[in-house]
Amino acid sequence: MNKLKIGAMLMLLFFSSNSIAGKISKAYDALRIYNYFEAKRLFEKSLKKETSPAAFGLSNIYYRTDNPFSNIDSAYQYIILSEKKFQSLSTKTKLNYLLFGVSELSIDSLKNKIHKKAFDFYKSQNTIVAFDKYISNYVTAPECFDAIALRNELAFNETKTLDTYQAYERFIETYPFSVELKEATERFYLTKFKSLTKNNTIEAFEQFLVQDPQSPFADEAKNKIFFLATKNGTVEEYYQFIQKYPDNPNVDYAWLTLYSLYTASYDLASLLDFKTEFTDFPFKDILKEDIELCNKTLLPIRENGKWGFVDSSGYTVIPCIYEWVENFSEGLAECGLNNKSGFINKAGKLIIPFLYEQVDAFNKGFSVVKINEKYGLINKLGKRILQFSYDEISEFSEGFATVSIGDKFGYINEQVEIVIPINYTKAFDFKEELAAVEIGGQSGYINKFGEVIIGFKFDWVDNFKNGLAKVKSLKKLGIINKKGEFVLPCEYDLIGDYKNDLVMVMKDQKYGFANREGKLIVPLEFDYSGNFSLPLEYKNGFAVAEKNGKQGLIDITGKYVTAKDFDRIEPFSEGFAPVMKKDKWGFIDEKMKLVVSYTYHSVQQFEDCISSVTKNNKIGFINKSGKVVIDFLYDESDDFAHFNNGLCVVMLDEKMGLVDLSGKLVVPCEVDLITKEKETVFKFEKNSKIAYYNSATRSYIWKEVGY
Repeated sequence: MNKLKIGAMLMLLFFSSNSIAGKISKAYDALRIYNYFEAKRLFEKSLKKETSPAAFGLSNIYYRTDNPFSNIDSAYQYIILSEKKFQSLSTKTKLNYLLFGVSELSIDSLKNKIHKKAFDFYKSQNTIVAFDKYISNYVTAPECFDAIALRNELAFNETKTLDTYQAYERFIETYPFSVELKEATERFYLTKFKSLTKNNTIEAFEQFLVQDPQSPFADEAKNKIFFLATKNGTVEEYYQFIQKYPDNPNVDYAWLTLYSLYTASYDLASLLDFKTEFTDFPFKDILKEDIELCNKTLLPIRENGKWGFVDSSGYTVIPCIYEWVENFSEGLAECGLNNKSGFINKAGKLIIPFLYEQVDAFNKGFSVVKINEKYGLINKLGKRILQFSYDEISEFSEGFATVSIGDKFGYINEQVEIVIPINYTKAFDFKEELAAVEIGGQSGYINKFGEVIIGFKFDWVDNFKNGLAKVKSLKKLGIINKKGEFVLPCEYDLIGDYKNDLVMVMKDQKYGFANREGKLIVPLEFDYSGNFSLPLEYKNGFAVAEKNGKQGLIDITGKYVTAKDFDRIEPFSEGFAPVMKKDKWGFIDEKMKLVVSYTYHSVQQFEDCISSVTKNNKIGFINKSGKVVIDFLYDESDDFAHFNNGLCVVMLDEKMGLVDLSGKLVVPCEVDLITKEKETVFKFEKNSKIAYYNSATRSYIWKEVGY
């Protein structure tokens, strides 16, 4: 730009400034010397004609804090007015207003300062009303977004304090674009669910589903209905649930649980009964397979260090892939893999995964399992029904099981609820509606409500049997009834078990027999020498009585029915009683006639017309005529077993074998251990190898390689 043009411009500004050097000029002069009253008066008078510079001046006055007119909202009102009018001015006029410092840049700068100051002002109030006012009045301010966020956060915090679904609903409607919307929506559904179902009744959950079927808590409501409808865990409850709620997602599980409960014994009778009663059972393939498999005998076998199962014909039906297996119980067998236990069915299908450190065989549909050194319960579907919090869990008895934490015991019911607190130092199974428990070394009895029925006043107590129980106090034994009343006082040194409503009682080495009313039917007049091979109890109407080193049999009145000059005698079995004189045993019949002479070192009572007898430290077998049917070839053994399908276990030189009634050694005495697995199946162990033998067919079922 040359000097001529610059000069012309300055001349133009000079003449222009003179033309506007009226009130507005004087107003800015007053503003420069902080004469706010005069400046405000002159700006207001100039506002109509000189709107943009006058509004700019007023905005400055209201923005500043060193005058009584300070007001941030007014400052914003006037800066917006100044900006609006400035945009419509001609270029010439805009140039004229530069003399007062009014320009697009200065207006924008002041507006930004006002935005910031206003935001700080309303933020300091920290109320929804203040933020709403800022958001409403300062809609173009960059800070408006921060104000919205803070307002929404504040509103959401207040809503959370109320924590009602109505409050969350209002928040969602009022602030639909807030970042809290997702959480607010989640809380809305949760609080609505809790509010409408707070009574925790089936009816409440049903009504909730009617009112809000699309709620994300609809499935939980359905689960609650299932839980409440089947809380006692009975077959009847599960079936009623299935009938009433056919669309509930738990119906399949209810069917399978019902099936598991009904057929817990896993025998053919229960399976066929189920099939007849529940014709609408949807899992017919499962039922069909179980009917086919339930009576199938499967035996654990080992091949190359791995375990599987064979059937009774010796055919491998479950391959040897497991680290260990146990026998089947209620249709499932424990097996191990990677040092964890699970369960398979008889089809070899894995029913319960390998998750557990230890498991017990299923009993009444439950298995005690162990994880991280703690015990819990699972059902046959593998569902955990009792958390892993316990150091010990017993089997269920009369619908209750003992559980322990540390050294304290309590009880759960079959719905796996703690129904009797874990407070006792000892706790035993419920028998006849009462359980023996101990606190502080003293024992008593509680009922199934945990109420003390018989106080803690005994040193030891036994379970009730037919309404009576043995107890001990001050080292003496007695018998009480369920009211805690003494049937027999605690004055006896030994008390046997009731047989035929009579019980042996002993005091000061003398014994007799008492009835269930506590009356001594047979006085304490017999000598307790301890020289008895069988328990002192009535068997077939007779009991052993001893006086002065001689024994005989007495009836229930205490009257001798045999001679009383035997050194030893045992009750009758199959019409014969073992008797001993001068260290030799024989047999008498019921007419007291000696039918087998005093020949043997020991005898066993007749069973199936055969008795094992010992002579010269060898075992043989005789019939009721006293005839030796199997010669004296075998060693005495506490492991003697009676004949099974015509075979008997015998021992020779610490090895076992099987002999038949003809005396034939069917299996040579070369087996380390013989155990009975099934009615007709023996398990043999020899040199750490196993085999199975069928006593009915006299043949091996299966042998391990190297047996």
